[in-house]
Amino acid sequence: MKNVLTLPDSFEALSALDLRRLRQVHSNGRCPDISDLNGIAEGLILDPSWFERMRIWRGKVFQLAGQDRISGINRLGIGPFEFRRYRFTARKTRSVFSDRDIILLDHDRSDNPWWVRRYHDELVEMRPGLYLTCSHLRINGQLRYVSYFAFDFGKKQ
Repeated sequence: MKNVLTLPDSFEALSALDLRRLRQVHSNGRCPDISDLNGIAEGLILDPSWFERMRIWRGKVFQLAGQDRISGINRLGIGPFEFRRYRFTARKTRSVFSDRDIILLDHDRSDNPWWVRRYHDELVEMRPGLYLTCSHLRINGQLRYVSYFAFDFGKKQ
């Protein structure tokens, strides 16, 4: 009998995972229906944990831009102040790391700084409303691991 992996269902459950388990649950996540990514999502950086303690990145805002495309922007902040910067688009595509569908958060836009344009983020669903993303940065033509982060559309803003 095959051992079935139970996917985490909250920020708290994801926060309890080490890097090896984050990789495992990400590889078992589902590709969501892109139309489910709409609205303000609270964000949490899971790895590296030191970055989350600074609480600069707060999440993303997603907006349906067509039947199978999303546009969005990052939520950033310092203390009680929040601002929105660094736009992206999202679309369903094949993962560059495995043979499965994911949602790609694509920051390669002319209105973003060069260093933001290099991010490659692959998003999967843990449960409806909760998503896990693995982020890589393109350096010298190769994707290098940066972080895991999560979104929850059900968290209070």
